[in-house]
Amino acid sequence: MKTWIFVVTFTQLFAQNLHKAIAMNLKSCIAPLVALVYLTLVTTNASGQSPKDFAVMVSATSTAAPAPSITLSWNQDPNQQVVYIFRKTKETLRFPATILDSVVGTGKSWTDKQVKVGEAYEYRLMRYVKKSDNASPPKVVEYYATGYIFTGIQAPAAPRERALVLVDSTLRGALSKELATFQSDLENEGWEVTIRNVPRAETFDSNGVKRTRAVIKEEWDSGPKDLASIILVGRVPVPYSGTIYPDGHPDHVGAWPADGIYGDHNGNYTDRIANQANTSRPSNNNVPGDGKYDQSQFSTDIDIPVGRIDFYNLPAFTTSELDLLRAYFKKNHEYRSNQWNVAVGGVIDDNFGTYGEVFAASAWRTFPVFGGESTVRAGDIFTDLAGPNVYLLAYGCGGGTDVSAGGVGSSTDMAAKPVNAVFTMMFGSYFGDWDTKNNFMRATLASNPRVLTCGWSGRPHWYIHHMALGETIGYGTKISQNNQTIVGGQLGNYIPNISITAQGNSIASVGDRQVHIALMGDPTLRATTKPVPAVATLTAATEYPNIVNLTWNSPGPEAAGYLVYRRKAGTKKWTQLTPTMTTMLTYRDSIVNDGKLEYMVKTLALRELASGAYHETGKGRIASVVTTDVAEENSNETFNIAVGPNPASSSVNIALTLGVDTPVSVDIIDITGSIIQTQRFDNLATGSHNIGFDVSNIASGSYRVVIRARNQSSTQPLTITR
Repeated sequence: MKTWIFVVTFTQLFAQNLHKAIAMNLKSCIAPLVALVYLTLVTTNASGQSPKDFAVMVSATSTAAPAPSITLSWNQDPNQQVVYIFRKTKETLRFPATILDSVVGTGKSWTDKQVKVGEAYEYRLMRYVKKSDNASPPKVVEYYATGYIFTGIQAPAAPRERALVLVDSTLRGALSKELATFQSDLENEGWEVTIRNVPRAETFDSNGVKRTRAVIKEEWDSGPKDLASIILVGRVPVPYSGTIYPDGHPDHVGAWPADGIYGDHNGNYTDRIANQANTSRPSNNNVPGDGKYDQSQFSTDIDIPVGRIDFYNLPAFTTSELDLLRAYFKKNHEYRSNQWNVAVGGVIDDNFGTYGEVFAASAWRTFPVFGGESTVRAGDIFTDLAGPNVYLLAYGCGGGTDVSAGGVGSSTDMAAKPVNAVFTMMFGSYFGDWDTKNNFMRATLASNPRVLTCGWSGRPHWYIHHMALGETIGYGTKISQNNQTIVGGQLGNYIPNISITAQGNSIASVGDRQVHIALMGDPTLRATTKPVPAVATLTAATEYPNIVNLTWNSPGPEAAGYLVYRRKAGTKKWTQLTPTMTTMLTYRDSIVNDGKLEYMVKTLALRELASGAYHETGKGRIASVVTTDVAEENSNETFNIAVGPNPASSSVNIALTLGVDTPVSVDIIDITGSIIQTQRFDNLATGSHNIGFDVSNIASGSYRVVIRARNQSSTQPLTITR
């Protein structure tokens, strides 16, 4: 493999003061890029540092009481000068330019006390290292290592929406039993499942690609935009796109397979510009009008994670394509039903070392968030994963061919030897172009007895740290596909490392957003599989004039709380009524509707890995109720009210004057009809009362305050602003 990387070159003065600029403000450090940076392709060995040197191996512990806090801990480096810490929420597009805090010297931990129970936070750590190398005379070496973690204190559950399973139509009948089990497993984890047939295509088929994209668009447009995963089963048509060669081999330039395009539902992909012939590998040819797309990078951000389960053209395995699919779904079910005793650690088989972009740094950086630094070690794929122990993660890299990675093994090895790891990443030349005979990535996926996913991590590096707080491998694939190391002259979201040299500063990242980034395997898989029990029973009953009362039974001590959802019968998307979990076994919904409503309650169970504690959901229990269109009464004969301040920012007071003794309920209701906060009084005496609400944690927007006494009610508008 010829090693090419993008090098970001600064002026000499700027290079010498990079770490000082970051310490002051990252934005002031990166802003000069607009004027000073140019991109070039050069060969490098990343200053001779090992991949592990470029990884901040971070884990976290959290405390809820007496005051909430999150403590980050990382591996020791005696040459560490300072660690800069950045923080953002999961939903925020990029880390802020300004640092949150720093640890000067060789410290190995830092505590964040500005956190809340029930929320999650993402951190980026940049460790500045300065040391002398082993040269004669010694030279000063400077670089930044990076680490990422997603953590929280009783963090909310990752969403589970709809999974679209697209099946090679010629295999649908033969896999009916396996698909039924797969659907049941997904539903038990809280997914809704749609299964559809698509054409089979053993060779490139542009019409088949268009038909498959049309099915995805149809599913997206016909529903509430709720697709959260696409699983390709069998020989689903393979899109090709671009004129790329991310493995650095000019004989490999052209269109590469590009499954991520299926997840870019609104992207614009054309076929009129690229004109690249490839006599060495005709499958990479890309010329106008051939049905292969022009774009080398994804047109827009990937919205829907995509994974492929495809064992076509793997003659190294004596087992047929159909039987390999059956074996895959069997091990998928075993994993999901918690039949494997999986150790939350990883094995890293690195045969590149300091060469190039220190490819294995992606594993050293990511694996510790699942089980801590001590659970990750260097090893050999076929020796250390021979069993009986099962590891959650494995990484292997080495000089490659279509069917091998030097020092790791070959597709023939994958067919003959056990691999006891669940989530794998491999890297090497050629086999990242995975649509080939006996391809090494797809052979890894087909191996027995444990492998369930495989990705090509190195160009670019992958970021799957969200999985340690309940997200899926598909989510990690998606953020890796969408990542940009440099955005508008500033650092992007995820940076593998920065080397500081006399010639300039280099960020080792190749292939950002390129169309070849893809997942082999099921994108809905998670790092923990212990089942979450469903509520035993759920009943829904109406109460005059416009209340639906829900009651349910606890499924046992594992239930930490519950989420409540509602939808109108006949619609697909559920509306979550409880913004955070409730620990009650009842819920009152205020809504005026004429027709049938469906309610669902999901159990939340607390799970914990080295990234912290988070909630996981299970299968929802559903109940239906028929509501009638009854208008709210506004007679104030029983009471008078005043709401203030209005607009409110942190608190609101309900001034209530009663003409008679009466039970009273006061609800704050959002625009969907969901009760956000409530207070109930069995009996309030005649006279004046002040009822206060803390609204500091309620999002800005328009709400209603609904007061009910006896058979009367009154509604007042409420605006919350900040």
